[in-house]
Amino acid sequence: MSDPENTIAFQGASGAYSDMACRDVFPEMSPLPCLAFADAFAALRDGRARLAMIPIENSVAGRVADIHHLLPSSGLHIVGEHFLRVNHHLLGVEGATIEDLTHVHSHIHALNQCRMLIRELGIIPVEHAD
Repeated sequence: MSDPENTIAFQGASGAYSDMACRDVFPEMSPLPCLAFADAFAALRDGRARLAMIPIENSVAGRVADIHHLLPSSGLHIVGEHFLRVNHHLLGVEGATIEDLTHVHSHIHALNQCRMLIRELGIIPVEHAD
């Protein structure tokens, strides 16, 4: 198990945008994936992590509503900020072509951020968790 003083919690699975932000800003710390934002907050309160990387706002989707409900009563404070540039890529299996696409699978926020292209391509968005 990682040293809590060298651990940073985030919501999502390894490879999620918050994980990428943790690795950008605190490369020396061990990221701790948490299922929900409340779990990341609990990791701080319980002493399992010294910091948490929590998204507050998304330039396309707007504010992250869960945080604005959780933070005021959490007893935690914002101590810094980081802006993570996100680029989405459309990937397919070998041999697939754009013309063959019928569905695109991704996180709800990624689908929302790419909605214009999805609509233009005439494909069906399918939501998945982190």
